[in-house]
Amino acid sequence: MTVMYLHFGEDVSICVQAYFSMLSFYKQFDATDRMVVVTTSPHLFKRMDFAEIIPITNEVIEEWQGKHHFFWRAKIKAIEMVSSQYADDDLLYLDFDTFLYGDIHNIKQLLANGQGLMDVNDGHPSKRKFKPQRMWKTVANRTYANITLGMQHDMWIAGVVGIPKAKMSQVVTTALEICDGMLDDQAEPIVIEQYSLSIAMYEIAGLSPTQQWIAHYWKNKSQWIELIEGIMLRSFLSNAPVAEDIKAFDQISLKDIPIYIDKSNTNRRLKKLIDKILVNKDFRYINADTIYKKD
Repeated sequence: MTVMYLHFGEDVSICVQAYFSMLSFYKQFDATDRMVVVTTSPHLFKRMDFAEIIPITNEVIEEWQGKHHFFWRAKIKAIEMVSSQYADDDLLYLDFDTFLYGDIHNIKQLLANGQGLMDVNDGHPSKRKFKPQRMWKTVANRTYANITLGMQHDMWIAGVVGIPKAKMSQVVTTALEICDGMLDDQAEPIVIEQYSLSIAMYEIAGLSPTQQWIAHYWKNKSQWIELIEGIMLRSFLSNAPVAEDIKAFDQISLKDIPIYIDKSNTNRRLKKLIDKILVNKDFRYINADTIYKKD
């Protein structure tokens, strides 16, 4: 199995999450598995020497966005590139805010049986609020890649996408065609790549959730990043080898931090209002041999 990630930019907090996710999978790898990171910043992945780093440029990312300049189309194109290089492998794409806590053999067995995988079923876009619903109003009952969109086509979260090798080419080609068709029809773009993959996977490989093995903490990133940064800081200061980092991972009580928190909109608005009203003051800076205030 090939486990792959897509990375762009210079945000080190994302790379910290990447290392945590990569460790969680690598610790269960056997000789048949490989890990690939497609990135515009290969210098940020030197510690991950157990992975194959595939450098790409910002120009490649831009090209992958297509004529409509839809950023997340690049995810499907990256999957296409890696799957063409490792056509004999089942493929598991992961966002960085994920980690493996269950048995990897369950995932590998489903893929080997030709079963498609995604994170979790998020329901039909017609029943969602705001942007997904607006997208659906545009694409409802339209036909893309010879597939007429209907109420059987739920949207699955695309933080995890597992594609069996025998169905890889068809899934990727179909997802791209659906994505481009929806963009041509000027559908709300926010979740188009996610919905395109969901439809293609449902039609060609079927879909099963991976929640019972892979955690996706996209709704509670702050707490997980705080935990992971603490592990990485200790690793950096002690110059720990990967084996020691794996031991540190194994000592974490993963069940103690929620992976999902439905945060209150009122809470968020009040915090923004308080920050606006109660403004910090008296900023002081160093300059040569003195401390001064800016006017």
